[in-house]
Amino acid sequence: MTSGWVSCLDILLYPGDFRMLSDVTCVVATPTALGQLVQCPYSSAMNMLGRLRSLLGREKGEGRETRERQTQAGLQPQCKTTRKKWSRRWYRASKEPPPTPTRLTKKQVKQKVESLTTQLQVMTAQRNDLRDRLILVTEGSLDNRPYHRPNPFYEKLKMEHQQVMSDLQNFENENWEASQKLSELTKEKIFLCDLQSRLLMEQSQLKKKLDMLRQEKENLLEDWVLLKQHLGDLQVLSKDQEETSDLQNQQQQEQQRMEERLQSLLKQRELVTQQKNLALKLQHHLTVSQMRSENLQHELEQSTAQDESLLTTELLKQEH
Repeated sequence: MTSGWVSCLDILLYPGDFRMLSDVTCVVATPTALGQLVQCPYSSAMNMLGRLRSLLGREKGEGRETRERQTQAGLQPQCKTTRKKWSRRWYRASKEPPPTPTRLTKKQVKQKVESLTTQLQVMTAQRNDLRDRLILVTEGSLDNRPYHRPNPFYEKLKMEHQQVMSDLQNFENENWEASQKLSELTKEKIFLCDLQSRLLMEQSQLKKKLDMLRQEKENLLEDWVLLKQHLGDLQVLSKDQEETSDLQNQQQQEQQRMEERLQSLLKQRELVTQQKNLALKLQHHLTVSQMRSENLQHELEQSTAQDESLLTTELLKQEH
């Protein structure tokens, strides 16, 4: 961790002196390594200050003596060992198969973009701060800044950041479209739920009406059976009534005949009574006339007797 930290700082501080390691920087300085660099504890600040002291001592000529001492002691300088370590790591990294790309979710992409942006800002601020401090210590003024060659890792990271930002924008646009579609689908779902509830209510009402109609149908069937029975009874009664009506007609006809006969008999009786009365009257007149005739005959006999007696007397008188 310490060697990686110092080598990264060397690359950031002196990109011109580490042209041989520019490719190594591009390979090793991945987002994971940069994240570890940012998350490095503050205890590594002492190593950074030691590296700065060694660099400052190199500027004053102390570095040559140190290298001579190291060569006399049979030791290699730290820079060469660091370069060898980085070249080994680069060789191992080049031999390793590239990681399979994993499909990230929107949340993971957003978190990755935020973390990369934060790491980039922190690294840029640390680099500028350390460069300004180094220039201030070595040159005494910040106006004498060396020419900074563009870092390919920074350019690559910037391009990746732009790509990720464009992907994030596309994801946001897709998310907005999906949210719009979701809102439309939610509205449609609410409408369909309301429609389904209405249809269920109408279905329940239709079921109730159907049950009522079935009950009415059963009642009507029962009434129809009763009416059929009553109709059969009425047909029997009508037949009986027809028969009775025929009998009544016959009876009425007989009664009419009897009445007519009675009328005729009454008329005959009246005629008989009239004739009887007439006969009685005639008999009375006859009796009266007979009595009168008898009286007249008696009177006639008396008158004849008187006449005879008178005649006899007159005859007698004449004879005398």
